[in-house]
Amino acid sequence: KKTTLEKGSTINVSGKEKGGRAIVWGDIALIDGNINAQGSDIAKTGGFVETSGHYLFIKDNAIVDAKEWLLDPDEVSINNGSDNESELVQGRGDTPDKVLADGKNTVNNGTLSAALAKGVGVNISATNKINVNADIDVKNGTLTLYTEKNGIKINGNITSHQNGNLTIKSGSWVDVHKNITLGTGYLNITAKDSVAFEGANGYKERRASEATIEAQGTITSGIGKGFRFENVSLNGTGSGLNFTNKKSDTNNNITNYFNGTLDISGKVNVSINASTYYWWKRYTGRTYWNVRTLNVATNSNFNLSIDTSGLSSGNDQKTANKGLNGITFDRENVFNVAAGSTANFSIKTSILTPRTNSNYALFNGNISVLGGGAVNFKLDAPSSNTQTSGAIIKSQYFNVSQGSTLYLETAGSTNTGFLIENDLTLNATGSNITLKQVQGTDSLIGNGIVANKNITFKGGNITFGSQKARTKIEGNVTVEQGTNATLRSANFGTHRGALTVKGDIVANGNLTADGDTIEIAGNLTVEAGVKFNGSTKNNLNITGTFTNNGTAEINITQGAVNLGNVTNDGKLNITTHAKSGQKSIIRGDIINKKGNLNITDNNSNAEIEIGGNISQKKGNLTISSDKINIANPIKIQKGIDEKTSSSGDTNVANLTIKTKELKLAGDLDISNFDKAEIVAKGEGDLVIGNSSDNGSADAKKVTFSNVKDSKISAEGHGVKLNSNVETSSGDSSTENGSDGNNIGLTISAKDVTVNSNITSHKTVNISASEGGITTKAGTTINATTGSVEVTAKTGDISGTISGKTVSVTASSGSLTVGGDAKINATEGAATLTATKGTLTTVKGSNIDANKGTLVINAKDATLNGDASGDRTEVNAVNASGSGNVTAA
Repeated sequence: KKTTLEKGSTINVSGKEKGGRAIVWGDIALIDGNINAQGSDIAKTGGFVETSGHYLFIKDNAIVDAKEWLLDPDEVSINNGSDNESELVQGRGDTPDKVLADGKNTVNNGTLSAALAKGVGVNISATNKINVNADIDVKNGTLTLYTEKNGIKINGNITSHQNGNLTIKSGSWVDVHKNITLGTGYLNITAKDSVAFEGANGYKERRASEATIEAQGTITSGIGKGFRFENVSLNGTGSGLNFTNKKSDTNNNITNYFNGTLDISGKVNVSINASTYYWWKRYTGRTYWNVRTLNVATNSNFNLSIDTSGLSSGNDQKTANKGLNGITFDRENVFNVAAGSTANFSIKTSILTPRTNSNYALFNGNISVLGGGAVNFKLDAPSSNTQTSGAIIKSQYFNVSQGSTLYLETAGSTNTGFLIENDLTLNATGSNITLKQVQGTDSLIGNGIVANKNITFKGGNITFGSQKARTKIEGNVTVEQGTNATLRSANFGTHRGALTVKGDIVANGNLTADGDTIEIAGNLTVEAGVKFNGSTKNNLNITGTFTNNGTAEINITQGAVNLGNVTNDGKLNITTHAKSGQKSIIRGDIINKKGNLNITDNNSNAEIEIGGNISQKKGNLTISSDKINIANPIKIQKGIDEKTSSSGDTNVANLTIKTKELKLAGDLDISNFDKAEIVAKGEGDLVIGNSSDNGSADAKKVTFSNVKDSKISAEGHGVKLNSNVETSSGDSSTENGSDGNNIGLTISAKDVTVNSNITSHKTVNISASEGGITTKAGTTINATTGSVEVTAKTGDISGTISGKTVSVTASSGSLTVGGDAKINATEGAATLTATKGTLTTVKGSNIDANKGTLVINAKDATLNGDASGDRTEVNAVNASGSGNVTAA
């Protein structure tokens, strides 16, 4: 019943090579003597000592020399070595010896430290519970604390300056209320319940620096059990501190709490493995991150990972309002991460059909990152057959400063990767924020990001959007000064999810819109000194007004734009590359107040549709595409207001329309430019007007109004005019206008075909120097107060040519004036020349120069039509015909 080892007594099982085994036990065991189980090297060949009992008392004079010492009572309290008489009661009564009072089992900390100083292992084993109430110096030994049923409470500091080791094996919980500092020694804890690092009795006011865990090793909680960290410093030396749980197929619903302040140095990993086959075994746990400040020291890393995946997926109402083994960031969270260090959070989700408000990550509080390091959050929901929940952000701001980085990412088949419920400000001044959805196992991906309200980008470098899913912003977007913001739409593989903004975008900082498709339902405003880069792959659609006061470069690499009104007071270029079946559309008006404006699509057979007016204050306006479609009656003009549209405006503005086909659903009025030219694009002819307008009385019209230099050209190619073409001026003079405008029209090409009327206020010059000029019957070329000059290799005139003077020359071939053709010089000479070919006038044609000289120059002249002039000259080697050639 009672075993006593008196003071001064010795049990010796030592050996020259190996120490032996000594076991001292009893219901009551009092150890105050010496037990020697040394070998030649106690740390390597020392023996084994066990002292055990229901009531075990290790007194001050106890000395144990062994490699391993096992203390094994029902319950052990390790106390300071000072005397406390209340812990002892009278023994048998016939001696002065005392035993521990009922329920009292203690060992002095000094006794343990003395043994551990020899580098031995001390194993304290209890059936029920171990209380460490005093400080223990492990020295260079190994201390093992073991309970069979209940827990282990650490209320004293356990330290080692010699890299000693501590092993804790608990039949229940482990509560660490003090410091465990072992240097590079090993700390291994295995519990069947939770493991806590927190103040005793719920004390929450201690500082993290007052409670340090420093060691390397693995801390394991029990099945379905987690961890509690509150105001603690974790220093993972060597290979680091690794916190994990014991995995099970029966219960993987794990709850963890991170509270107060958490200081990290070295390597610290918290890995919660809740994965198992059956989904109903892993849907109610949750990790609660209530950390005011996470401090991660230089060259340190903190990792928190949660794996709640499994082979089975579920669709059950009972998952509603459950934790899903996810994580909640529940208060104002500060992440102070030193440069070169990281804090990483990763979640691998279950595949459970989403319920209202279900999520695997909930950001309730605001996030601040500082210190120059990186905070990374990644959520992955890998599934090819079922959607699941994502993350919900209720925060009002994310602040990142001091060159730090905040990176948030979702992947997989989430119904919504990030759901942002409130106005959110992303402030990355001098730093970086990325919030996006990325590619993964995601056959049923829904939305990448949905923001229900407004988003503000405030400083630094910020990327926001999705690689492989839709992004929706229901409110406005504001980009503040000093920001480089990127709005990203899906552009991975064949995925084409658009980024849509329902409200307005105001950019006081630089903004890039990239990915596949960006759709802005409201207005886009780019302020002065700001760069906007619209470099999407497929589409950029702006329904409202696009106002550019900065520098805007729109370059759609494989698609088109769809724009409403555009106002530019900066630098603006629009370049598209439309695919088959696409076209760029400008529905509204364009007002270009400053600089050059280029609207270009160089893809083969591409089309630009213009539905609104275009005003150019100064500089060059160029519209270039294989097809240009004027969708409504519009005006393209120099001048943005009454002053800059007047004849006294000294600004110089030029227009170039470069195309193969200028289609007209309405009339096109080109006004006030110093030079306006419609030119053939690339290696092809130029067609102006629709083929259906060919000779039609309802043919649409291109008008050059008050343009100093009006040209239509196709160098080396043909020009076909299916629409009417006019030049006009408010000045009735017959010379250059009083405003200096020429008001003439020049057409130059290899071949020219006129299928509709040409009317010029002054002159018409048509040159087909390498081919022929053909005018269709019923058409008119009319220079109302000037001359008409037509030069071609050959000519076939079937319509009417009228002007003050008229000259038609076939420079190296024949010239034919058709049966219903008329050539009318109203105030001067009419000259027809075909000196190297035959000049033919068909019966029914009429050439009239009744106020001037009619001159016919030809190698051969066959004159079957009528010709007359105030004076008539026919210069031909051979002349014949039945027509009347007369002189007044």
